[in-house]
Amino acid sequence: MLLARMSRFVQRALIGVVLGVLLYVGAVLYVDLGRITAALDGYAWSAVLLALALSSLNYLLRFLKWELCLGWLGVRGDGPGDAPQLSRGRSLLIYLAGLSMSVTPGKIGEVLRSYLLHLSDGVPFARTAPIVVADRLTDLVALVVLSLVGVSQFREYLPIVLITLALVVAGVVVLGTPRLCRGLLGLLARLPGLAPIAARAGAMVDSSAALLRLRPLLVLSLISVVGWGLECVGYWLIVRGLVGAEASLSLCTFLWSTTTLIGALSFLPGGLGATEGSLAVLVTRLAAGVSQPAALATTLLIRACTLWYGELVGGIALAALLRHPPPPSSPVLDTPANPCTTRSPTTSTPASSITGRSSSTTPTTPSSTST
Repeated sequence: MLLARMSRFVQRALIGVVLGVLLYVGAVLYVDLGRITAALDGYAWSAVLLALALSSLNYLLRFLKWELCLGWLGVRGDGPGDAPQLSRGRSLLIYLAGLSMSVTPGKIGEVLRSYLLHLSDGVPFARTAPIVVADRLTDLVALVVLSLVGVSQFREYLPIVLITLALVVAGVVVLGTPRLCRGLLGLLARLPGLAPIAARAGAMVDSSAALLRLRPLLVLSLISVVGWGLECVGYWLIVRGLVGAEASLSLCTFLWSTTTLIGALSFLPGGLGATEGSLAVLVTRLAAGVSQPAALATTLLIRACTLWYGELVGGIALAALLRHPPPPSSPVLDTPANPCTTRSPTTSTPASSITGRSSSTTPTTPSSTST
């Protein structure tokens, strides 16, 4: 049953992987493999190893964000829906497994972590799913901050930064204000067929508000700035590995953060195509000694050290979890996996408060419970 439930997540990730392979093959054929190989003559391959090490540090910092969010939501408490036995090791494995969904639009597939946490420890899905939202918003904050390093020099990219900043502010205000969020969901629930979606979203309001208060927002954003800054350094090292290439750390920070924003705003799976295309064009234009084949080569290398490295690590972690799923007799699997059922950090939000209808609770008998 666990494998059947996981199939939807795996299929979505595989679509992104296939798109990535087709995109890269097309780019290599367009530029010519021979020219790309020639551009890498004398390349300092130690730069790739350093970039991988920096990406690994970034993942550990992102795991710290995950752990902080679990703490703020009181997940390791001793009440209903808590997971007092959740070890740091299993939490790390669950977090890393979520990286396998990095090639979904906006990385929204990383809610897989909440699903796995529900299966392994019985924590309601809706209680921890907002962690992904807080993670994405603070990532955007970090990318905006880092892009400011060069946006004053390249003002034509200022609209990208301003649009992202506006989206972040709007997201924080709406999701961080329970009364406003519930009001908007109430309006959404009146539209035909959207009441169930509004009810599910309503179950996440309190967790979202808890994570988007000022202190958690500042802490998560600071960690994101450091983590994404490490990736910017990794890109700088990869570009400097080219013979004759000249690019400052500030330029590479601007290039990597801005093109990552472009990929995020495109809402393509993993930013595929949008990030690679804009990065290859901009580095050719702005960095000295970087030809078109060299630009494509460095773009493929940095994406291999970030996006695809994460996919690999996530796939290994997910496979490890699937090899040791919860036993069939586990009480976690003997209860309905209803993502709308959550114990909020502060107050609970029944579906009726969103839809405006009364709700009743029907007792669940053992014969109707599906595992």
